[in-house]
Order: sequence, then structure tokens, then C-alpha cells
Amino acid sequence: MSIASRPLIQKVSVALGATLMFCMSVAGNANAAEYKYWTFWTQEGDSWVFSPIGSASTNPPEGSAQAWRFDATSPSVAGIPPADLPGAVFERACGDVLPIVGTKRVAIVIDAGDPALSPEGEVPPSPTAYCAVGKIDTHGYDLLKTVVELRTDNGFVCGISGYPVSECATPVNDYVAGTPPQPITQELIPDVSKHAEVASGQTSLAQLGSALVIGLLAVAGFFYWRRSKS
Repeated sequence: MSIASRPLIQKVSVALGATLMFCMSVAGNANAAEYKYWTFWTQEGDSWVFSPIGSASTNPPEGSAQAWRFDATSPSVAGIPPADLPGAVFERACGDVLPIVGTKRVAIVIDAGDPALSPEGEVPPSPTAYCAVGKIDTHGYDLLKTVVELRTDNGFVCGISGYPVSECATPVNDYVAGTPPQPITQELIPDVSKHAEVASGQTSLAQLGSALVIGLLAVAGFFYWRRSKS
């Protein structure tokens, strides 16, 4: 690391802490309304944990998994994790992808959630998973972008692979889950053709600006963002 980059990292760390504390303060004073949006999950052991930070602030290791599930949550309700456990998902999605020195394989689950939350006229796609390959220091958001198309609003993930088509974190009233999380039933075929290209990419300090926005927009940050949109 160059000497010049250290002050930048220190300033970024201070800014991150201050912004996150501000978001938490605002969210703590907000009401407990529920919103439907793509919740983010990380792996702890062989279980899913609702993430208190955004995917750009995570550095998933080789052999791990992350998940995105469309669900309704509030500051006091974390939502429901995907049905398939991280270890099994990794084996299905990445088991046939050979490890490459200097890169990592991370399984990413995409679960469109309960059909009861679907916008009018839309049908949620079946749960699936992908094998993302990137450099050792590639953060979760950049890995996600290698396997799906995203629709975002100021860094917040509104749509994944075209679902939902247009809405973004809309409020829901008196939601009760009608369908439990469904397991992945389709065959998972990794797109090996992308892996060599992704593995040759670089994750640099120049990407940090966009990553910070996405990294902050989780849990408390989400509700601050949603409040500012209303």
C-alpha cells in the first residue's frame, strides 16, 4: 500500500463511521413500517445471517456464500432467510468450477420471495444460485454484478434480474408471509466462460467511492434512504 493511500483510507473510515452513526440515529427515530425490498444475507457457519452492512462492505472468502431475498422487513424484523443452507448452495453452484490461484469462488443465492409481495401483474422467478468468481479482495457487490443484472437507485439495489420491474422499496401494510421460502429446484449450471474474464479483473482503491454508498445502505441506512425518498 502506498503512503499516499493511507490518509485516504483513514478519512474514508472516519466518514463511514460518522455516516453510519447518523443513519442509525435517524432510523431509530423512524416508525416501524415494513417495506419490501431485496434483503441481504451473509454466511455464518452453515447458517444465513441478516446482514447489518451492505454487500460492498463485505469480503466473502473462497468457498462461501451470500444471498439476496425479496422480503418485507422493518427495523425490528429481519425477514426470512433462503431455504437452502450456504454449504449446500456452494457445492451445487460452484462444485464444478475449478479454483484458480489468486481468485475465489462465492455462491450467490437469488430468492425472489413470497408471491404475495409481487407487484401487480408480476410473477417472482424461482430461487436460484450462481457461482461468482473474482479476485481475493473482490467485495460482495462486485461479485453480484458479475452474475446478475441490477437496477439501482443511488446505490440501493431495487431490482435483480428484472424483478421487480420498476418499484423500489415500497411500503406494505399488515403483511403475513403466505408461502415459506422455497428450495432451489432447478439445475445450477455455472457460466464458466465468464470466470476467466472476471478473474483477470482488478479490485482497486479507485472503486471505493461507489462501494461506500452501497456498503452503507443496509438496515439503518436503508430506512434513512427510504425516508428521504418519501
